[in-house]
Amino acid sequence: MKFETVLSPSLFSQIENLEDKVVVVIDILRATSTITTILANGASAVIPVREESIAKEYKAKGYLVGGEREGETIVGFDFGNSPFQYKKEIVKGQEIVLTTTNGTKCIEMSAHAYQVVIGSFLNLDKVVEHINFLNKDIVLFCAGWKDKVNLEDSLFAGAVACSFMDKELDDSTLLCIDAYNASKGNLFKALQNSNHFQRLASKGVTKDIAYCCETNMIDTVGVLKEGKIMTA
Repeated sequence: MKFETVLSPSLFSQIENLEDKVVVVIDILRATSTITTILANGASAVIPVREESIAKEYKAKGYLVGGEREGETIVGFDFGNSPFQYKKEIVKGQEIVLTTTNGTKCIEMSAHAYQVVIGSFLNLDKVVEHINFLNKDIVLFCAGWKDKVNLEDSLFAGAVACSFMDKELDDSTLLCIDAYNASKGNLFKALQNSNHFQRLASKGVTKDIAYCCETNMIDTVGVLKEGKIMTA
């Protein structure tokens, strides 16, 4: 197994032989944490879409639809991007459509990989277990914020890679490991000076951030199957 970490979507085009690799999409605050929560709450699938207009088409067909732009809920949608909005009694057995500023774009970009895995601290150990079982080269794909590197996604990439220190790791992965080892004692505190923490905190969603920093609360993993994210 070889590990590459893509710190920004603008670098993803450098990945070669994508069809032979497993991509772990990482958007800790909040898309991949929210997707993981939706599946844990019993949804049959999450349908990630890049464009707001496509999400609106699903909405017109009667689907439950969540979405945000710039951290704000899209007007007329059933949910935003907060994991707390997707309650079990609402989403259980449903296919939920989701569009976000960063995360769903990265899922679409990765669609031709051998497999796309949804990564979050909420199910860190299960993500590690799943990709270890697949035994393929791994791309840790950080969604960042509008093509800029962000801290929380980089920390998660490091958290995953810490379990594979005997594998071939690129320099970006080594950077992420060092950052995670310096921060793992208190992820929430480590993120407090980060741009995205402050961006979301200004919108009053500090509770979301604290939740997304929780580790190993969920024992399932979401993977992309024919355009839908389902439990592996």
